[in-house]
Amino acid sequence: MAASKTFHKNKQSSSASDSSSKKRKYDGGYNKNKADGIRNKNNDSSQSPCNKKRALKAERQSHRKHAPVVRSAKTIWNELRIKTNDKQTIDGLCAELHALLRGKCMEVAMQHDASRCVQGVLQFGTEKQRREVVTELCADGSTGSDDKKNEQKINLAELCKIQYAHFVVLKMIKYCARDEICVKMIVKSLKKQMTKLAIHSVASRVVELLFATFPPKFTAPLKLELYGPQYALFASSTADPPPHTLDGKANAGRPSNSMPTLASFIANNPDKREATLVHLQALLQKGLDKSLVGFAYFHSLLHDHVSIASPGDVRSFLAPALADHALHLLSTRHGTRVVCECVAYGTVKDRKRMIKCLKGYARSSLLHRDAYLAILRLCDVMDDTVLVNKMLFTELHQNSSDDSKKGSGGDDKNGDEEGPSPILDLVLSETGSKLFLLLLVSKDEMQSSNEDEDETKSAAIANTPRWQKYFDPYELSVLHCNPTIIENGDDVVPTSKKADETRRQELVVYLKELLVEVCSKHAEELLRSKPGSRVLMEVCESYPSAELFIAIVEACAPDNNNDNAKKDEGGKNSSAHLPIFEDTVGHLTLKHIFLSESKKDLDDDDDGSTLARTFYSKFQESLGDIACSNRGAFVLSALMQTCVGGNVREALRDHEKNIAKLANGRGKEKKKLAGCGILLELLNKA
Repeated sequence: MAASKTFHKNKQSSSASDSSSKKRKYDGGYNKNKADGIRNKNNDSSQSPCNKKRALKAERQSHRKHAPVVRSAKTIWNELRIKTNDKQTIDGLCAELHALLRGKCMEVAMQHDASRCVQGVLQFGTEKQRREVVTELCADGSTGSDDKKNEQKINLAELCKIQYAHFVVLKMIKYCARDEICVKMIVKSLKKQMTKLAIHSVASRVVELLFATFPPKFTAPLKLELYGPQYALFASSTADPPPHTLDGKANAGRPSNSMPTLASFIANNPDKREATLVHLQALLQKGLDKSLVGFAYFHSLLHDHVSIASPGDVRSFLAPALADHALHLLSTRHGTRVVCECVAYGTVKDRKRMIKCLKGYARSSLLHRDAYLAILRLCDVMDDTVLVNKMLFTELHQNSSDDSKKGSGGDDKNGDEEGPSPILDLVLSETGSKLFLLLLVSKDEMQSSNEDEDETKSAAIANTPRWQKYFDPYELSVLHCNPTIIENGDDVVPTSKKADETRRQELVVYLKELLVEVCSKHAEELLRSKPGSRVLMEVCESYPSAELFIAIVEACAPDNNNDNAKKDEGGKNSSAHLPIFEDTVGHLTLKHIFLSESKKDLDDDDDGSTLARTFYSKFQESLGDIACSNRGAFVLSALMQTCVGGNVREALRDHEKNIAKLANGRGKEKKKLAGCGILLELLNKA
């Protein structure tokens, strides 16, 4: 017991001595720091972890090349990038920054934290300063290290491959595109390097901006390198303007200052086709492996490959490789053309993969300036019409997000009745309406010529399918009929098994209700729109109904036009306030529908519902007022050729003198009205 007491006593004394020694040690340190003052306090703060990292970073940067210059340049750059600087301040700071970096731009541009300084000179500098920087960076080469054993030649092409340095090249292209001297220097520095740059994960951004910014006459020699080494010999050959520019428009009448296209090369040198295809396929495969499908220049390369490849090559190489990237290719016209060719010649599995990529993007694609062609091609060649309806048409039965937000304020019941049709925006658009026109008009139906046309012209029109009048030549070249491939040597096999008419009839069933609804619900908007009027005429041709004709006639009523004028009061579109008979598009729509009905040879005793009968029953008392306008007279002249022509003639007998005055130019304006002249001739006929 005594021993244990002694042990605890010794333990307490030892702990007390330790605490006192620590206290003395702490007190001594504290008194020492207190005696040294604030100077030592700062020395202690410098040993904190954050300051240690800063010191280590500064020590590491001090060993870099041109460290003092970079430090000063970064300070100037921080002042230069302030958005509130005036022009005088910017010029002064930029001149100071350029003086610091003169002769050191290449080494500084390769540093990740100093590359922005060179970019600042290119962005804010004068034309002379930019040209000096471009001249220095486009020099033949310099050494990136002082060690002669590890000496490495750095040029502009190598600068494009560095993650941070390539931003300098992007700024060069962006801000020096108008300086022809700088453009020539940049293009010269990148020659013989395009094959490597085009498939590099970083340098591909430079190639994209280069082809998009510089004129084609400078970039054409660079593009020839992508076709193979043998095409570099043609860079100095005679210029041959391409048939289409990058946007697909005709190049007729422009100066021939660009290199020949790949298709023209192969046409003149067919023996080089196989070597070119092998080179292009290897290049494109590397680009696909690095996910370069989103770049426009890559779309152009794919288009060049399609232009010289056979349908079998497209089916075996391109279609399987691009099936999952269809959505990325639809951003450009060249990419859309490639997708259309892959859809035309691809297998059933490839087509299914492509259409699944477009699920949820049917509406936006139809409203796009180029992507709509891929939707048309899918509807034109896919045999699985149920899948087309599921992946594409189901989306069209739902209102867009903007329309649903507008109609979300009211009740659901009223919203369904008063809300706009889900396809109204598509019918009124120039591109979206092409889908409905493609499905509404049969490809087997030929155009009918007018009696007033020449015999040669009428014969040419009679041999042309009617659906083609709604599409321009480029669209017709994309939607070429009956794509076939060669299998087992000489067997020509179509890529689609269904007949065109069968496929069209199966697809249009899914959109029939929507088309009739939009024409009945928004008749006036469609009458005043060029794309909408085309759809309206074809719906009247394919699905005539009394409800549809009543909606069109009600839209022509003056009361309806006055109500819409009050709603649109203060608007900029004054043509919407005019009656349909006076509208530039509306009167032509009515005229064409009446002429279409006149060719059906309807008997007067037939009780079938037609627009002519509905129109006459509504306006039989006001036909004289309609005939007093030029455009209204054209409408009535077409109405007189229908089954109610005799009734119209009798109703206009009392107004024949007034019509004759307007036709001979004896009205208030003393101007001869051509429409009244034609109407007068029809009235004078027996």
